[in-house]
Amino acid sequence: KNPKPQPCEKGPGRALTIGQIFDLRDFFLSFIMTRNMYYIDPNIVRPLTALHKLSYAEVAGPSSVEWFVSHFWGHPFMS
Repeated sequence: KNPKPQPCEKGPGRALTIGQIFDLRDFFLSFIMTRNMYYIDPNIVRPLTALHKLSYAEVAGPSSVEWFVSHFWGHPFMS
């Protein structure tokens, strides 16, 4: 959905919306199943970003946020 990924400054302008996270989940649902980010990062995210050498947010299309939500990578992605 982002035809020309470009680098952007680190910070609140380089974030993903919940919709972008759901899009990632929905597209790769058959691969993700009950797996966590320790699987998703090297097997899905890094291959998607390797060509451009950018973050996933930059490849997907960065969004500005007011709130940052952190998470533990060990929990199942679907929970």
